[in-house]
Amino acid sequence: MNPQTYTATVSSVTNVAGKFYVVTLSLASPSTITFIAGQYVIFQIGPPKLRHTLSIASSPADSKTIDILQSIAPMGEGSKWMLGLKAGDTVQFLGPLGKFILQKESPKQKVFVATGCGIAPLRAMILDYLEAGGTAAVTLWWGLRHETDVFWQNEFEAIKAQYSNFHAVTTLSQPGVSWAGQRGRVTAHVVAETPELSKSEFYLCGTRQMIVDMRGLLVHNGVPAEQIFTEAFF
Repeated sequence: MNPQTYTATVSSVTNVAGKFYVVTLSLASPSTITFIAGQYVIFQIGPPKLRHTLSIASSPADSKTIDILQSIAPMGEGSKWMLGLKAGDTVQFLGPLGKFILQKESPKQKVFVATGCGIAPLRAMILDYLEAGGTAAVTLWWGLRHETDVFWQNEFEAIKAQYSNFHAVTTLSQPGVSWAGQRGRVTAHVVAETPELSKSEFYLCGTRQMIVDMRGLLVHNGVPAEQIFTEAFF
């Protein structure tokens, strides 16, 4: 599908955890959007007119709304723009764009690795694949820093309860003493805890350093480069 300019209305702005915000947009003109899970849109913000790129975090199954996720930690123009949004506001964006998409027809095990807001396109991919009846094993590794950064855990638990081929692990690099889950960076876990590495596909999204480190580890351990797909956020 060719990208075009959309006008949408802000339905809600939700602080889901700490520095992370989810904005739900209802399409106005055109009234629906068709996109491939993993793609992104570019918002026009300002003045002056600046371009702000964000991945779509929701499933393509709902063509009338999209979710976007952002960390406001950088407090740049994009963060300030998002903090200024409120229900009823009108926004414009160009999209859909991007080639970071899931190989849905491949029977290979699918391993998703995210840090921070890199979860956004991976959430869309996972929902799209499972809702369409995908049968390959799906594993999500999500790296965050602190307990206060954690969100969407109940959603992923519900997905696990519905789809037996889905497994999700959140690991914290700077956890408190009360954290009962995995500890350390995602790069410390994925290789050691993924069976049949060379027969798996990997979708990496987040910090550029995580992607560089993770790709290097995977290739070193026999994963063909063509089975590694990436999207760097910064």
